[in-house]
Amino acid sequence: MVFLLLSIATFSQNKKESPIDALESKCLNKGNISNADMCNCTIQARESWDKELNKYYNLLKTKLPKEAFETLKESQKQWLVYRDKEYSFVSKYFYEVKQGTMWYPAAENKKKEMVKARAVELEEYYKMLEY
Repeated sequence: MVFLLLSIATFSQNKKESPIDALESKCLNKGNISNADMCNCTIQARESWDKELNKYYNLLKTKLPKEAFETLKESQKQWLVYRDKEYSFVSKYFYEVKQGTMWYPAAENKKKEMVKARAVELEEYYKMLEY
């Protein structure tokens, strides 16, 4: 068990920047870009992370025992409910409470980070199946 935990910790520390993050950084660092352009860069990254999330969800579907996958499926349904409610809060917070277009990229980044975190989590579950 200790070896497994150390392997996971080592694996997590050795990660380099993901291709999705690299593309987003490149898009954001084009120079003098508008808030709308920044939002578009981050929305594209979020959509890419969503594809990664679905990729690993489907890979887990093919590899997990049926009962384990059913538990993951229920977890994913609950995560989607959480995500949608959190998206709603983030939008209200950054668009209405904070106000101003300078907060729009922050809102989109927050949404992207939620999807990215879940995608990475599912990827880690999948990769741990190989150990």
